[in-house]
Amino acid sequence: EKRSGHARLYGPTDMSGLKFYFDAFSQPSRAVMMLLHANKIPYKPVIINVAKLETRTNEEFVKVCPAKAVPAIDDNGFKLFESAAIMRYLVGKYNLPDHWYPSNPEHRARVDEYLDWHHTNTRAGAAGYFANQFVMPVITGGEMDASKVEESKKMLQRSIKVIERHFLANKKYLAGDEISIADLQAVCEFTQLWMPKYKAYEAGSRIDLWVNDCKDRLQPYFDQAHKMVYFGIKNELFKAKL
Repeated sequence: EKRSGHARLYGPTDMSGLKFYFDAFSQPSRAVMMLLHANKIPYKPVIINVAKLETRTNEEFVKVCPAKAVPAIDDNGFKLFESAAIMRYLVGKYNLPDHWYPSNPEHRARVDEYLDWHHTNTRAGAAGYFANQFVMPVITGGEMDASKVEESKKMLQRSIKVIERHFLANKKYLAGDEISIADLQAVCEFTQLWMPKYKAYEAGSRIDLWVNDCKDRLQPYFDQAHKMVYFGIKNELFKAKL
């Protein structure tokens, strides 16, 4: 399937007033997509090809997201970017089941605890590895910075320890025994690593069991959101040099 045409792979779609700007190779885009699909929220998909620098050159998108990063939404004129903010908004706007972002203050705080920690830890490690290994050399035209790749790997391993020892301690999911938007945010960072076949954790480990729990719990929406990841695996789009 051609990347330029992959908008047709995603739904449910109609003439909804909700526009969803995304790239399915983007981890945060897939997190939002799974929430939309799992709750059957109709939207109009707008593909923003990050590899072609459309986050910078697509004038419509830049008006929605001045930060120039996917994902973003335009909900009948209400424009919002940052995946965690979008998911919190969607839960409230569309009155989604409570487990996604609990109304109980303590349970909600657990979700927020992970989401606030995520970007400078899990994402810094997993996405940092992927970006430094594959993305930055393409953008800059230069060589891969091996030291940055290794530092990202170390950050990822530190993050995995915290996830296993704290967030998943005595719980099935990151914030409790029900899946939440915290799990959507996190699991997409680990599925990104499937494409270069980078094994960040052992089979059967606590985090491996959690990834599989998320995959099973979210079907068929998980596979819908990961079509481009499976495409990347099949076609070996990302081969690690280290």
